[in-house]
Amino acid sequence: MRSSAISTLHNALLARLFIELPRARIDGLLASFPKLIGSNHQHTFVDADTVRYVYKPLDDLFLVLITNKQSNILQDIETLQLFSRVISEYCRTIDEREVSKNAFALLSVFDEVISAGGFSEDVSLAQIKSITEMESHEERIQAEIELRKEKDAKDELKRKARAMELQKREMQKKGYSSSTSNSGGFGGNFGSNSGGFNKPASSYEPTSTNEDRTQYTQKSVPSPSLGRGMQLSKKPKESALFEQLKTDEGLSDLLEKSTLGVNPTSNVASVPRDGIHLALEEKLVVTANRDGGLQNMEIKGKLTLTVSDPAKGLIKIAMKNPQDANIQFQTHPQIDKKLFADTNVLGMKDAGRPFPTKQALGIVKWRYVTKDETKMPIAINCWPSPSGNGTCDVNVEYELQNVDMELRDVVISIPYPGVTPPTVNDVEGHYQIDRQRRTIEWQLPIIDATNKEGLLEFSVASEDIGGFYPITAMFSSGSLYLNVEIEKITRIGEEMEEKYSIERELSVEEYTVR
Repeated sequence: MRSSAISTLHNALLARLFIELPRARIDGLLASFPKLIGSNHQHTFVDADTVRYVYKPLDDLFLVLITNKQSNILQDIETLQLFSRVISEYCRTIDEREVSKNAFALLSVFDEVISAGGFSEDVSLAQIKSITEMESHEERIQAEIELRKEKDAKDELKRKARAMELQKREMQKKGYSSSTSNSGGFGGNFGSNSGGFNKPASSYEPTSTNEDRTQYTQKSVPSPSLGRGMQLSKKPKESALFEQLKTDEGLSDLLEKSTLGVNPTSNVASVPRDGIHLALEEKLVVTANRDGGLQNMEIKGKLTLTVSDPAKGLIKIAMKNPQDANIQFQTHPQIDKKLFADTNVLGMKDAGRPFPTKQALGIVKWRYVTKDETKMPIAINCWPSPSGNGTCDVNVEYELQNVDMELRDVVISIPYPGVTPPTVNDVEGHYQIDRQRRTIEWQLPIIDATNKEGLLEFSVASEDIGGFYPITAMFSSGSLYLNVEIEKITRIGEEMEEKYSIERELSVEEYTVR
């Protein structure tokens, strides 16, 4: 038995021989095929004197199996169909250029379909893909070790950068306290009273404690000696470290050396920013049961304000919040709580005091908790079915329950019991098998209303159904779950609307099915 792809110009693009035949015999068989079929393409096989041609048109090409007449015609047609699916899988289009481009890969796959001697193998397309995409376990381990080393080095560099920035801030407070106050002393008083606006915007920690207020007040007292403050300009090692960090990470300047008292910005992806910039962030925590129920779901959100133009500090922000009694809002101590409770407007307690500039300020937080499983943005279920012979067939499915959301970079991690890697039979999207962690990483770039349901099927050599848990998931979204919105921003006194930029980000802190 042999296989061949032949163009309409009667030229063999690709041929694979599974039994010993002279070259002249092969050329003769290939040359005879176009004459035998002529213009009649209604049949799928044609008999010659000693051989049988089983063929299938593929656009402008023909896929042909040449066998002897004693071969099982039904089995030959089934093998031909498998060859057809293989070619469609590896070639984006069925034409001469694409077949020639993928010739080597197709020959390797053909060897998995038919063994030496011309005998068909009992394999499926999924099994063929699993065999041909087999990776070196040692190579993967080495690559993971290198990635871990690189990540550790970058984390250490960031840690040192943060430590040096904190050190510089402390020196600024001691040596330059008269110049750190912003907008007529607002920055110093505001920070000492609230203890929250001088912290990074990405923090979810409580905004203030008595101990923090005491320490901040003590450290705000100017130092008797100005000599230590003058040392700020002599930090060649710090500058070199920041330059290395920017080169390795592609980060923007972490420190404006000509400006004092600037805090780090939040971790939301950067967008073009106006003089007033708002960042809406939500973090999702979900713990679900393996039977489909929900133990707990929590949304933690925060609005961060950054005013880079000092002329735009006197503002108030009108929010449009969902009408849900389960959503709890908490404003910063320097925000007028009564104004926000009555009108959903964020403004300073002292209406004549502007917001601090060039600082990322967390001005309001919100929290939502529920145990209603219909509220989950995406539901994940696992259906293991032990076969009774030491193996288990597993179906893992997802369902996007909030079809208005678009989830990006979705990764669902399913552990598997035993030491033998599973065989994936069907998957929507992509997958990777992590042999070190013994997990299947189910990867979907986007889940939205167009693919709100999906299935992963695999089998594993174990009947331990508890070994498929816990299942974890990670994803992000450019829209918020609770639809907290900004209605407008107006300048105090003039009631004129201000232009602003805004970004939204939903991320998963923990998503587990136990």
